[in-house]
Amino acid sequence: MFGFYDSSGPSSPPDPSKLVLKPEECQTLTLPDTRTLGFATYGSTIPSDPVIFMFHGLPGCRIVGRGWDRICKKIGARLITIDRPGCGLSTLADRGLTDWPEDVVSLADHLGIRRFSVLGASGGGPFALACARFIPKERLRGTTVVCGIGPMEALPDTVPYLSWRLMGITPWCLKLVARYLLLPSIIFPYRTRDPSRLKRVLEDQCKTPEEKALISNDSDSDFHLDDSVAALLEAFRQGTAGCMQDGAVLATDWGFDLKEVDSEKVWLVHGDQDTHAPVKMAQWIDERLGGGRLRVLEGKTHFTIWKDHSEEIFRESAEA
Repeated sequence: MFGFYDSSGPSSPPDPSKLVLKPEECQTLTLPDTRTLGFATYGSTIPSDPVIFMFHGLPGCRIVGRGWDRICKKIGARLITIDRPGCGLSTLADRGLTDWPEDVVSLADHLGIRRFSVLGASGGGPFALACARFIPKERLRGTTVVCGIGPMEALPDTVPYLSWRLMGITPWCLKLVARYLLLPSIIFPYRTRDPSRLKRVLEDQCKTPEEKALISNDSDSDFHLDDSVAALLEAFRQGTAGCMQDGAVLATDWGFDLKEVDSEKVWLVHGDQDTHAPVKMAQWIDERLGGGRLRVLEGKTHFTIWKDHSEEIFRESAEA
């Protein structure tokens, strides 16, 4: 269930300098209810440049922004990444999807940002869609979801062998399986505090030649596996409770209907070879948004979608 990984070391030891967090990566805001919200800033430092708030996957934290710092500098965009409750520097609290937009707006107000876009990656996708539903258009310029996951109610339509009509038993069981079996299995491999072992876990998860090339740490690449090691260490700095709750939020009712989302400025981007979040899930979401919001990238997986398309994804988000 939990998977086992080779106990030998990684291809190369993690670079100690990559594991050190910079001051701009360790910023916090005290929210009105006294909770702490952790955030990091990347990309442009020019106040007038467009702002993108990015929401990390699961497990994850604000350090996810490192991989796109150079691109956002190039296109002239300010990238602000936020820790969700219990992850990184953010206070663990019982907060659902519908509560997230309020925290985002509080941070925007604190930073003096009037208008902004949001971008949700993987498990951050539902949080981006919640912003599209509840943040007024005069504040939110656009919403981008990359390889986003869908709600539990989508599973019967996207996983053929599941039946949704067994007197309510199936959806109830699905939620239990997701929360108490699937979620721990996702988080378990990353629980180590040993950077070398964590790097080996990440290397073992890269299966295709393209994925393996992505982690080669080419000096010309914006993506470095050691940055992912730093991000996962930070994601679990408070233990596993935050990531577990993050997953539990996604495995329960979202609290809003996708048909209520003003989809005029919502864009979905997905790889057709994504096995973590199958493209059928994105198609299901697109249908409920009214259709025409989905772009499917041929041959791309949950990870390789970023290799050739990061710049256009962030540029389109900034120019929304």
